[in-house]
Amino acid sequence: MCDRPDPSDGETDRPMILLLVDDEALRDALRFSLETDGYAVRAPADTHGCLSCSDCRAAACVVIDDGDTTLPPTTPGRPTIVLTGDAQRLARRGVTGVTLVEKPLLDDRLGRELSTLLARAAPGL
Repeated sequence: MCDRPDPSDGETDRPMILLLVDDEALRDALRFSLETDGYAVRAPADTHGCLSCSDCRAAACVVIDDGDTTLPPTTPGRPTIVLTGDAQRLARRGVTGVTLVEKPLLDDRLGRELSTLLARAAPGL
């Protein structure tokens, strides 16, 4: 089940990021960081069930941790960022059409990439 925001909390006014990270500590830290940056975030513990949720399909961008090898590396039709510890491995697997952000996340690279992707997806906003 997805962790749907309460519409009264103002999250509907912000771009929604779907955060598919199976590691709870990393998921919580990224959620906090992205919410601090002004994004609405859905970060379900059940990452697989959320991919088919109609609310989650409306996400402006999907962030996937490649540590969960059971998740698809792309989400067609939406900007996707893959957090990876081994970009070369993903390249060998033929993963294309996504933005790779290498771990460890030591600076604001994720935030910069999100801003860039969302600006490209919705020019003029």
